[in-house]
Amino acid sequence: MSEKCAATLQEMANDYTAFATIDIDADLKGVHETVEEMQLHLEEFISILGMLQAKGDKVITANMSRFLSLRPQVNQLCKRIDALDYFIRRVNIDLTILETNMEIIESTFNSSDKRYPMLNPFSVFLRSYFRKSQHLIYRH
Repeated sequence: MSEKCAATLQEMANDYTAFATIDIDADLKGVHETVEEMQLHLEEFISILGMLQAKGDKVITANMSRFLSLRPQVNQLCKRIDALDYFIRRVNIDLTILETNMEIIESTFNSSDKRYPMLNPFSVFLRSYFRKSQHLIYRH
């Protein structure tokens, strides 16, 4: 049995000797090179991201000042649009009142001649427009 143990020990010693003779530095050289290349590429990527972020910040600050300088003109345009919308609504109200009064007058004098559509030829379009716009305004 001792010879069998000695043979087994000798075999194990030979197996473990192979591990001791491995040149870890030579075997891991490729891994080290790959890791260094990855670090280099990551540093380049971080540098590119930094440049893009700096460029984006410059663009934002440059355009922000431009947008702020245009603000008075945009506000003026909004006021003009609101005034035009008010004017159109007022004209529609006045024409509706005028049409109603014309209908009353015609019915009073038993006139079958319907001339009031000539006063507001776009009344059909305006009514549908104002119904839609009032519906949208009241929904908000």
